[in-house]
Amino acid sequence: MCPDRAGAGVVAVGAAVATLWLCAAAVSAAPPGAEVTEFPGFDGDLPSRQYAGYITVGHEQQKRHLYYYFAASERNPNTDPVIIWINGGPACSGFSALLHSIGPFKIDGSMMLHAGDEPTTKLNPYSWTKMASLLLVDSPAGVGFSYAENEDDYVTNDTSRVLDLYDFLSEWFAEYPEFLPNPFYIAGCSYSGVIVPVLAQEILQKNEDGERAKINFKGYSLCNPAVDVEIENNAYVPYAFRMGLISDELFQSLVSTCNGKYWNNKAPSCLANLDQFHKQISGINMEHILCPPCRYRMGITAEASEEYDFGQMFELMSESSEYGLECNHQELVLEKLFDTKSSREKLHARPAEISSKKWKRCPSYIRYTRDIPTLTEYHLNVTSKGYRVFLYSGDHALLVPFSATLEWLKTLKYKEIEKWHPWFVQKQIAGYSVRYENNLLFATIKGAGHVPSDYLPFEVFVAYQRWIDGSDSL
Repeated sequence: MCPDRAGAGVVAVGAAVATLWLCAAAVSAAPPGAEVTEFPGFDGDLPSRQYAGYITVGHEQQKRHLYYYFAASERNPNTDPVIIWINGGPACSGFSALLHSIGPFKIDGSMMLHAGDEPTTKLNPYSWTKMASLLLVDSPAGVGFSYAENEDDYVTNDTSRVLDLYDFLSEWFAEYPEFLPNPFYIAGCSYSGVIVPVLAQEILQKNEDGERAKINFKGYSLCNPAVDVEIENNAYVPYAFRMGLISDELFQSLVSTCNGKYWNNKAPSCLANLDQFHKQISGINMEHILCPPCRYRMGITAEASEEYDFGQMFELMSESSEYGLECNHQELVLEKLFDTKSSREKLHARPAEISSKKWKRCPSYIRYTRDIPTLTEYHLNVTSKGYRVFLYSGDHALLVPFSATLEWLKTLKYKEIEKWHPWFVQKQIAGYSVRYENNLLFATIKGAGHVPSDYLPFEVFVAYQRWIDGSDSL
């Protein structure tokens, strides 16, 4: 990935509060043997108390065992929020947080390894555990360390995944009840934009039903989120034009022949211009248009792109590139780090013989269908009740560009409380933001790509901390 621009002086962010967890009591009700004392590839004391294990969902004939990793806040776990990270993909391990620079650890050094090298990890100075407790989950069953007892459960969709995630949360809080009073937030990026608002609505509905313990839900955040198939796929052409990737002449021809509809348009003249469009952006890195055209798999594998159906335009642009979907071995590094007997023991993951699966971040054997094409209804249901929502986008991502999110926000018809304006980190413009009524905030991360914390983890850390702590300086 492209290097971030944060200076050396920012590595001390959160240092003043990093040791406060020592003053807090240990998690008192955790399942026996759940505490993690060693992390794979890491030599030293863990920065906070951490726990791992399984929560079983489903029923007797269809048991699905979802793996979780929980890192308590380094600041004040007694009162700090609990954030669950829902990964995109749509079927990728929650340990993707190691790549996205939000978890307590990060890969030490280059992702390129020689055959004999062993991956190592180090503390992440921008870990969200400096402001909150972080719950990572391998969802759906089959990704990472999660597994199902029935092979049929590896065929799934958005609706089934949301139901499993709610059951997971309900059971997890039953095992860690001391965190039930803490403010609870959901976070994710990319395809998790399809899951997060639906899960939020499910939590609110179940809270009203009163059949299970009430989760202290406060809001959710999403970066470069999938929100509406049609808006997302129609955004590629105008974004490519405004970023100087296609010519004025081609853009005007596309506008006149496609009439603003660049997805599923069958008009011959439009298709001819779209063919030229794909040729002009061939080789562009969709996740960051300024970076070399390499990217790791995001669940949309060469074998299963049709199943994941992230959009016709995405598939066409991927096919037009001469570069493979993976050319920097990040997947292999994570597999080498986690898929060993020693790592499984340290992380309380069950042996591969039990799960019958090797550790894969985004396994291709999961057959996933997107059955919720647009999320507008769910966002409106949650935001109309005043729950807090933070949407942020790397402004150099062609994949789910920020302009698509802005276009979709218009459909909500919410009043702008603060119009487009810059926000700052260390007196430098870090992006631009718009604040809407009903506690809805949108911001760009200037210079970042898809999953902005991959590229500018410091700026994302600052933005997120300001939001979750209730600051208006964004």
